[in-house]
Amino acid sequence: MAIDTSILVSGSLFAAAGALALLAWPLVQQWRQRRAATRTIDAALQRQAAQATAGQAAAPAAPGAEAAGQGAAAMSPRAAAAAAALARGTAPAGVAGAATAPASLGAKLGAEFGERFNQRWLDSRLGRAVVTAEEQALLEQCGFYGVQPRAVFGGLRVLGPLLLAACVFAWRLDGTLLSALVWTFVAFAVAFLLPKMVLRRWARNRVRQVAEELPVLIDMLRLLQGVGLSIDQSLQIIVAEFGTLLRVLGPELQRANQQFASGRSREQTLQRIGKLFDDEDLKSLIMLLTQVDRHGGAVQEPLRQFGERLQVARKARMKDKIGRLTVKMTGVMVVSLLPVLLILTAGPGFLGVIRMLSRMNGGNG
Repeated sequence: MAIDTSILVSGSLFAAAGALALLAWPLVQQWRQRRAATRTIDAALQRQAAQATAGQAAAPAAPGAEAAGQGAAAMSPRAAAAAAALARGTAPAGVAGAATAPASLGAKLGAEFGERFNQRWLDSRLGRAVVTAEEQALLEQCGFYGVQPRAVFGGLRVLGPLLLAACVFAWRLDGTLLSALVWTFVAFAVAFLLPKMVLRRWARNRVRQVAEELPVLIDMLRLLQGVGLSIDQSLQIIVAEFGTLLRVLGPELQRANQQFASGRSREQTLQRIGKLFDDEDLKSLIMLLTQVDRHGGAVQEPLRQFGERLQVARKARMKDKIGRLTVKMTGVMVVSLLPVLLILTAGPGFLGVIRMLSRMNGGNG
C-alpha cells in the first residue's frame, strides 16, 4: 500500500508540473521573443552609430551624394541599400543581375501562356464558383497574392475531390451500388471542404500571430523614432533588419514599402494591412502613423502610451485565458485525482470491512 501511495503521489506531482509547464509556456515564449527583439535592436543601433561615425569622418565623394550620405548615416548599410533600391525603383545587385539577364523566348512564352491560362480559368464560371471572394481574402491573409496561388487553390479544390471520389468509388464497387455512391459523395464533400478549412485555420493563426507581433512592432517604432528617424526610414529598417522577428507583419510591411515606392501613398499601403487582418489595435496603430505622416509631430510618446495600453489588454486576455484553463483543469482533476483520493482515503476502510466479513463467514462455516 505504501508503494502504491508513493506512485500515486509521484504521478499527481508529475501531472501538476505538466499543467504548470503548459500554463507557463506562453509566458516563456513571449520572454524569448522580446529578448531576441532586444538583442537585434541593440545590434542594429550599434551598426547605425558606427555608420554615422564613419559618415561624419569621411568626406562626401560628390556634391549630389551629400543628401544620400546623410540618409545612409541614419540607417544601417543593409537598410540604406534597400531604401536606395526602392527609391530608384530598382532591385539590389544580385536581383538586378538576375532580372536584367536575357530570358529565353520559351520562358517568356511559357510565363505569358501560364498567366493567361490561370486568368481565364479564374474568370470562368467554374473558377468563380470554386475561388470566391472569401477564398481570395483567405489566401491574401495567408500571404498568397496574385493569380497563380488562386489558380493552384482552385485546381486543388477541383481535381483533388474528383480523384479521391474516383478512388473511393473503385474501392467500394464490390459492395452495393448505393453504398458506393454514398461513400463517393462523402469523400468528394470532405475533399472539397478540407482545403478551405485548412486555409481558414491558417489565416486565423496568422491573425493571432499579428496580435502577438504588434507590441514588438510598436517597441521597434518607438526606439527608432527616439533616435531621430522618420516613419519611412523606420519602416525600411524594420523590414530590412527585423524581418525575421516579424514573420507575418514583416512581409506585409515589405509589400507596403514596395507599393509606396511604386507611387501609392503611405496611407493606402498601410490601410491595406489593417483591412486585410481586421485587427482593431492594428487599425489604431495605422491611423496614428498615417496622421503623423500627413500632419507631422512627435510620435514617440503616443507610441509609448499605445504600447502600454496593448500590454494591459494583453494581460487581461491572459488572465481570462488562465481562468478558462482553471475551469478546464478542475474537470481534469475531478476525473483523474478524485478516484485516487477515494482509493487512498476509503480503501483501508473497505479492506477492513471485507476482511471482517470474510472472517465472519469463516466462523459461521
